[in-house]
Amino acid sequence: MSLKKNNLPLSLNQGINTKIDEKQLPFGQFSHIENVKFDKEGEYNKRNGYTEIKGVSIGSTNNQPIIGVSQFKDQLLWLSRDQIYSYSQSSDVWQNEGSYDAVVPQSKTILSNGKEQTQLQIAYLNGYRILGWLESGKYKISIVDEETGSYVISDTEIPGITASGSVAFIRMQVYNGLVWFFWTDGSRVLKYNYLNLNNFLTREFPFEAGANKAFTSEATVATLASDQRFDVAAGETSMMVVYYDNSASELRLARWDILNVVSVNQDPWAGTALTPHDAIDFQVDGEGKFILLTSNGSGVVKISVLGSDGSLAAGPTTIKDVTTITGGHSCRAVTAASADNDTVTIFMQVYQTSPRLYTISTGTNTNGGNDLKFTWSLVYVAKATYQFSTGTVGTTSVMARGVGLASKAFVQDETVYVNVIRETDLHATYYTMKSDGSVQAKISQGQGGSILNNTRKGSPSGNLSTGFFNYDASTNANAVYTIPSLSDVPSISSTKFLFASKAQGRIISGNEGVTSYFTLFGVNSSVLDFDNKVVNQTVDMQNNLNIAGGQLKCYDGNVLVEQGFNYPPNTLFAAQGTGSTGPFETKTYNYLAVYSWTDIQGNVFKSALSSQASVTCTAAVTSISVNIPTLDLTQKTDVYVELYRTEGNGSVFYKTMGDSSNTVDQTSKPIINRTDGVDFVLFTDQTSDAKLIANELLYTEGGEVENVSPPSNSLIATFKNRLFLAGLENKLELKFSKIVEENTGIGFNDTFRIVMSGLGGDITALKGMDDKLIIFKRNAIFFLSGDGPNNIGEQNTFIEPQLVSSDIGCVEANSVVLTPQGLFFKSNKGIYILERSLVLKYIGFPVDDFNNLTITKADIFAKDNEVRFLTSDGFCLVYNYFRGFWSLYDNHRGVSSVVVGDDYYYVHVSPDGNKLYKQSPDFDDAGVPINMTVETGWINPAGSQSSIRIYRMLVLGDYFSPHRLKVSVCYNYDDTFSQTKIIDVADQTEIYRYGDPGRRIESGSLKKGFYGDPGGTTGDYTTAIPYGGKDVMQYQYRLDFVKQKCESFKIKIETVQGAGELGRGINLSQIMFVLGSRGTDHKIKQSKIFSV
Repeated sequence: MSLKKNNLPLSLNQGINTKIDEKQLPFGQFSHIENVKFDKEGEYNKRNGYTEIKGVSIGSTNNQPIIGVSQFKDQLLWLSRDQIYSYSQSSDVWQNEGSYDAVVPQSKTILSNGKEQTQLQIAYLNGYRILGWLESGKYKISIVDEETGSYVISDTEIPGITASGSVAFIRMQVYNGLVWFFWTDGSRVLKYNYLNLNNFLTREFPFEAGANKAFTSEATVATLASDQRFDVAAGETSMMVVYYDNSASELRLARWDILNVVSVNQDPWAGTALTPHDAIDFQVDGEGKFILLTSNGSGVVKISVLGSDGSLAAGPTTIKDVTTITGGHSCRAVTAASADNDTVTIFMQVYQTSPRLYTISTGTNTNGGNDLKFTWSLVYVAKATYQFSTGTVGTTSVMARGVGLASKAFVQDETVYVNVIRETDLHATYYTMKSDGSVQAKISQGQGGSILNNTRKGSPSGNLSTGFFNYDASTNANAVYTIPSLSDVPSISSTKFLFASKAQGRIISGNEGVTSYFTLFGVNSSVLDFDNKVVNQTVDMQNNLNIAGGQLKCYDGNVLVEQGFNYPPNTLFAAQGTGSTGPFETKTYNYLAVYSWTDIQGNVFKSALSSQASVTCTAAVTSISVNIPTLDLTQKTDVYVELYRTEGNGSVFYKTMGDSSNTVDQTSKPIINRTDGVDFVLFTDQTSDAKLIANELLYTEGGEVENVSPPSNSLIATFKNRLFLAGLENKLELKFSKIVEENTGIGFNDTFRIVMSGLGGDITALKGMDDKLIIFKRNAIFFLSGDGPNNIGEQNTFIEPQLVSSDIGCVEANSVVLTPQGLFFKSNKGIYILERSLVLKYIGFPVDDFNNLTITKADIFAKDNEVRFLTSDGFCLVYNYFRGFWSLYDNHRGVSSVVVGDDYYYVHVSPDGNKLYKQSPDFDDAGVPINMTVETGWINPAGSQSSIRIYRMLVLGDYFSPHRLKVSVCYNYDDTFSQTKIIDVADQTEIYRYGDPGRRIESGSLKKGFYGDPGGTTGDYTTAIPYGGKDVMQYQYRLDFVKQKCESFKIKIETVQGAGELGRGINLSQIMFVLGSRGTDHKIKQSKIFSV
């Protein structure tokens, strides 16, 4: 009996669904939809393609390789590893806007036990972070599991040390799969042992020294000279220690080969005596060359290059005699690194003979008198270069004033970095700097350690001229921060580096919540993360684009600079002048200073306040002279130094502008900050009290809290007219700005903070939605509401963050995007939406199979009613929020994206480097064809495992350009496509139009025209008007199935285009199947039939 044939139309009115088993997928849903847009109901259209936007700057130079894309208003921004560029669409060129780096520090307190730790060391081996330090003459370590953060060993003394007296100096190195420890004892004997970490962890060797123990017994290298300078470096096949030998009174070398056999007392510099009295540095470049720097007791810095066998390859060559630099006294720390394995960048910590203060009476530099020896004014970091291939030494220049070296230099992505420390009473901070002098990250802000290789000295009462700091030890020293050499910055991966630093706890007390004092230094460990994810964390506020990172940056449409100021003017030095008449009487006058800068939008930024200086005039005088520290670590130009003063015996601070009759330069107008090697600017105040009180008040008068430097961060959001920051060194902490007011720059304060509970883990994302700030953690969601404190710090109406979910959180910050429906985000269970009612829904279940993809950016593209989730894995997950459908866009491996107006841009990752793509009206990806793919689930309208006969299928659509239609079929729950048909549509499709009064040429062939006006031709085309039709070809195909009997079938339809076939292809409208069914179950092989 013949079966009745039935038509089964497959309406194209569904999206992809990978959550349901393909065998149970409802008819009409699809297991795979690729490169399809849902423009019209019941129709599948090919997605648009992209054109490449070239990175050519003004002057026809190429931009640096792109890592991110952003926008400021309607201006497109190109973010590279080092710079940000803005785009001029009219001229199709880019403008360099400033230095940028996507590094973010992630810090962990290793130890803070009420004791002081010094000489911090750090190493990395096989997934473990090893930290070492000196504490009360003991060499101690902690070992931390990098993945879990758990301690394998904590605050434990290294076993096997039988030092004479106590340990004096220490170093640590990883070589040959072992952790090596070096130290000098009380007799200056350099010793070592090593830890077999693998034996300790896996073979359970005891944490002891000796045979069958985790540690070897100690061994001796040599006795060192009194300065005890030594350093260690390791390559692939050898490890070497350079040391200032006591008997030779010059440098010697010890070398360990690949078998750990050591040779000591080697002298590759025979004939040239190197005496590293002040500093030494030893590192290995990317080619295995050992680079040695030394600084002798006379300020001469030299470089040598050794081969892996310990032989001399170049040098010693003099880099600089720092005493030839104005004010230079000695070089007490050095380090170097090479980005290209040829040009070595050298950093020198130079001490000055005195602070660069101006003599009050003459305005000239002085080394005596009333000079104050401030820590930050005694040192600076100078930079030079040395080219190994030619032996050429570059010119020495000052990289940064007021800072000292805090680590060895290191290389990331062909760029040289170094960590430095600026030490002040309340604002001590570590900075990660590029060799161009730009600050890229801040660590332990306001809680940093001390400058190394110095002696902190007690200041005799009433005598400030001896200072608080010096470059040599003496009997009245309180604490010596001398090191044998700087500590390493080891790499965890190509984008992550470790930095060990001292940090102090901040104790808050007093009626106004000011810092009263700090705890002793503890051990802090930081990961410097260069993975570039932070480039997608940007927000607009106060007519500035604010960019998260190790240094919060802002772009006003003109320049890219640090947000706020890295530090305030710190200590002022004021003294009364001469003369016998006013305007100053025998009263006390108080001074404060701030830095001030105005962006191109008219927003005025002001720094935190300096410490207060007071002058009590002993007689009537005509002037008071004030030395104000300059701001050096800045990308800003035209920074003003503003001085504020009280009336005699007063308490209210007014801006003082000096007097036009004054002959000293710059006092009759605002003082411009200087970055030309001057530590102080001189202000001669001659303003009378009567004139003073008509001037501007200090911004904190009235109780407004100070503006402090914002911390490093990786997360950023706006809420309630404030800027919120997270991803701080404390991963549970939020910081928020003051309320932003008109023409006022964004300001932060240490008291404007929220510390979350540990529930759900660290903060992973932030986003404002309606009247709430949504705070995502890895496994929880909270919301914050209220208006917060006013700018005086009072009337805080922020409620304690409220829990929304205790099991769903956000795992990728860049997946969060606000849509009309609510917040989309990726959790560890897939893409969710937090609706505006705070209801959570698993909206991403149709693309559940793609939860393993890493989302690099999410955007709402309103022009196409889409939410696009760009990934680093090739697919873009696309949700049409108007239709409620999901689809996939292939060839979308990207790292960053942005929507500017109606244009979508993304950074495409290709084998030949990253490229900037802009969505176009065309249908190719920068010359690469786009092929549309639609695949059904298993189809059986009679029910699963029922027998059917499938006769044929019909495909209906619209033709637009040449392509091949590929149809593949698989049967009976076997995913192998057993039958495939490829139709060359260009050979099969005809134009069917009624009548032929006119003609036109298509694809080089003469085609019949449309019914209507015969018209005349213009070029290849007639002016005939189509009658009752549309300008597309009829697109309808029938495919007869060779194999008809089955229990189920699955169809995949693809358009295939090759080189030169870059058009739209087709719009697919309907698929229809013709089939029949007996209503019986499918016949099973006898071998698969069993009785129960």
